[in-house]
Amino acid sequence: MRQLFSDIRERVFHTRRIVNYLSSIEESLRTRDASVVEAPPPAAPVVEVSQTGPAMKALSSLKEFDDYCESLKDIAETDRIPLLCNCYLADDSFIHIQADPFSQAYANKIMAIHAEISGRSSYSELFEYTPVNIDDRVARPGIYLHDGNFLAGYLESFGQLIRTLDVRPGTRVLEYGCGDAQISLLLARLGCDVTVIDIDPNSIKIVQQQAARIGCPITAIVGNFLSGEGLQPFDRIFFYQAFHHSIQHVAALKHCLPLLNPEGMLLFGCEPVIDTEGPWRTAVPYPWGPRLDGLSLRAMRTHGWMELGFQEPFFRESLKRVGLSYDRFKSDTNGLVDTIVARRI
Repeated sequence: MRQLFSDIRERVFHTRRIVNYLSSIEESLRTRDASVVEAPPPAAPVVEVSQTGPAMKALSSLKEFDDYCESLKDIAETDRIPLLCNCYLADDSFIHIQADPFSQAYANKIMAIHAEISGRSSYSELFEYTPVNIDDRVARPGIYLHDGNFLAGYLESFGQLIRTLDVRPGTRVLEYGCGDAQISLLLARLGCDVTVIDIDPNSIKIVQQQAARIGCPITAIVGNFLSGEGLQPFDRIFFYQAFHHSIQHVAALKHCLPLLNPEGMLLFGCEPVIDTEGPWRTAVPYPWGPRLDGLSLRAMRTHGWMELGFQEPFFRESLKRVGLSYDRFKSDTNGLVDTIVARRI
């Protein structure tokens, strides 16, 4: 019984994390046209324990998944999201990959799986761009688009991450995949020397305009997870809900090393690193690859996004191979607080 409640609790936390991320993106898509008068944004969906029990619905093919999505089309999105979170693709042709997960052969297979899921012949980082009204997002960043519980979850997560970063005025900080950079803007206001990098030019414009409004200097660069070469080393480098978009994740880890001071810290906040014995193991049934839960499948099929998940042993070994340690911190109350810290061994 104790394990049952543990599984339910973890499923709820991970579901809320995915819901929060996807719902903020969906809101961006709804508000991209400034000429349209929008109704107030809907409250973030509340996922009840009864909707996220340990028994997930297995779907044997993408066609069955599409048919399942079609069967849900007439219900409200807030009701549909928990149902998508509680199903997964159980296609044996995806699950069994006979290759070293660090090999190019494995990566090629993963790209083929993503292509089949997304319905696109190839993947481009341009798929990660999010249509958004810049002025609206400057005035009201993503964490403010829903209700107080949604906001509180993120603020609690930000606070714990900042506490773990252990920064003070003058600390040099680099964030990859910053989005609208709410954490980095808080650090800049504290007096940290902050640089952010994001693939989406709109995100960089949003960060620059927010920084100008509050009068805090921040360096904002358009680039990917392999950008930043030539920058002076940083005391802290972090990813928040971003690292799982990188198909070149091992290369990204190696890239961070020369950018990190000898006593520095590399931190991963709220990333889908999955316990192989936990309730989300069916969503990531291989060392790493596209997440197979319904909500992630829908994101890939609709937008072409790269929605990766990592089994914990693979993530730990990836850090070890580039000379980094692995420490993980979880919250009993908020899955958004899940944090992994890496330092030089």
